[in-house]
Amino acid sequence: MELGKVNHLTVLRFAEPGAYLGDSEGEVLLPNKYIARNLRVGDEISVFVYADSEDRPVATTERPLAAVGEFALMKVIDVTGIGAFVDWGLEKDLLIPFGEQRAPLEVGKNVVVRVVFDERSGRVVGSTKIVRYLESETSSLTEGQQIDIIVFRLAPHGATAIIDCKYQGLIPSEDMPERLQIGDKRRAFVKKIREDGRVAISLSPVGYRAVMNEAPRIMEMLDKKGGFLPYSDASSPEEIRKVFNMSKGAFKKILGGLMRDGLIEITHHGIRKT
Repeated sequence: MELGKVNHLTVLRFAEPGAYLGDSEGEVLLPNKYIARNLRVGDEISVFVYADSEDRPVATTERPLAAVGEFALMKVIDVTGIGAFVDWGLEKDLLIPFGEQRAPLEVGKNVVVRVVFDERSGRVVGSTKIVRYLESETSSLTEGQQIDIIVFRLAPHGATAIIDCKYQGLIPSEDMPERLQIGDKRRAFVKKIREDGRVAISLSPVGYRAVMNEAPRIMEMLDKKGGFLPYSDASSPEEIRKVFNMSKGAFKKILGGLMRDGLIEITHHGIRKT
């Protein structure tokens, strides 16, 4: 049974406060308000296990914004003598101790939080010291690779993001055609990996192969819209970014390739499937 994570447990028995669930590691209470009407002894159920206000393990069928080992944008609810509390989607707020705060937190502020299990206290807590939990070895990444990112820091030179919940990367300001916010999640691409392992991120496909890998998505959009889309070379870069999530340059490369393959034609009014 793992604290701070989703567990698949078996219903052992029912009691006045709820159902007791367990595995070979022990048992935990699922309070009555989370019990489905048809739940029976012997059933297996998926629950999130965390500690209640008295630090006792408790189960819930609700899901937090992030489990141990994950990142999410959370709002600061309170600041006390032991740290800041953030709303992570459960009845009990998540504590970010002062020692896990990169900078002092303020009520109402939204911050990207890493949920961690503190071995010393045996508690699940949050941390805004994001870089501490990211790997510096980035050799498993390749240029042009598609990635998922979460923005956790903004600066004049660009935005710093978490890559696939494992690595750190920078989106240079010149590769930010849209205004990003802390906590924004995007599909992105590895633009360049420097000799020191640092990663530059692009929000648009990188390289001809990566760009053309997006062509099936445009054909699928055409099919959903009856074979016509009202966008072309004349559309603005902002419009292309908003609709297709790519730069205008990448968009034009894809259209050129699809035209050469005889799959589309470009009219004055937009793109038409042939």
